[in-house]
Amino acid sequence: MGPIYSHGNSFRARAEARQRKYRIEQLKVGCAEWGHWLDSTAEKAGLNFIVPEAHESAKTRMSQGKGVAPQRTFGNMLSSQAMCFNLFAPLAQDKTLAAKVLGQFIGNISTVRDIKIEYTPNNEIFGDQTSRGGVDCDVFLDCLDRDGKPVVVTLETKFVENEFSTCGFRKLGRTKDGKKVCPPDIVLDETCSNCLYTSSKEYQYWKQSQETGNLRHDKLPAKGCAFGGPVWQLWVNHTLACAEANRRNASRAIFGVCAPTKNEALLKNGILDQFRSYLKDPTSFVFIDVDDLIKTIRKNVDGRSDWHDRWGRGLTARYASI
Repeated sequence: MGPIYSHGNSFRARAEARQRKYRIEQLKVGCAEWGHWLDSTAEKAGLNFIVPEAHESAKTRMSQGKGVAPQRTFGNMLSSQAMCFNLFAPLAQDKTLAAKVLGQFIGNISTVRDIKIEYTPNNEIFGDQTSRGGVDCDVFLDCLDRDGKPVVVTLETKFVENEFSTCGFRKLGRTKDGKKVCPPDIVLDETCSNCLYTSSKEYQYWKQSQETGNLRHDKLPAKGCAFGGPVWQLWVNHTLACAEANRRNASRAIFGVCAPTKNEALLKNGILDQFRSYLKDPTSFVFIDVDDLIKTIRKNVDGRSDWHDRWGRGLTARYASI
């Protein structure tokens, strides 16, 4: 079994046990430091990926620059990024299947023209791209609705994480130059120029949010930043979808979170409903339960070929009904 990192009956502990079982019974390979990490031979062979196409997609994306963490994605069986490639890389190769599957979760989508995994936007959108950092999205979709109008969709995938990414100026405690973080009772001015992302980094999160008009400002708190905590990642990814839609003259932008409903630590305190309440168009945010997504994939692929059956069974064995 290998060393156990997470004990008990939390979602993470159950997911970790599932990966150990899959490694032993299905892959029949050894482990590294922990039981849910593949040994180096299995890692190099791409066994963290259910089908070879997902492995090739991850290698290709890694060769293009930042975005794919090599050791974690290829060796850690709990990696959300590996799950993302396992779910979406095969869909990226079959756009008709992608439309059938994702159309069940993203309203009014009839056609998927392109899927990019670990999409890095043009730096002109937020001005935050570096060789290591910057707002990306796990999945970018170029779609058409039933009227033939273009729709931009961005997705964030999470597996066992216990929270979404947090505002850096709230999380770090202090910036590198010693300045204090934004105070918890900050009152943002009209242009939000006193947000440290704006004033010290010149990042365009607030500017893009205001230009796209994606927020209901009457729902934001008068004091304190609504996006100082883990809602930050939801906001910037939704704003990215809206900015990309504007840039591409799309008629609509949608942002979605794809995660297991049973990961209660991630979804605690009604964080998704809280974020949705801030949006001018609440229907521009969707949640896709991993269990439901896998069931829908299998409904559309089971029996089509040995390859499809292997993909569907692998998704169920590793990620479903934990």
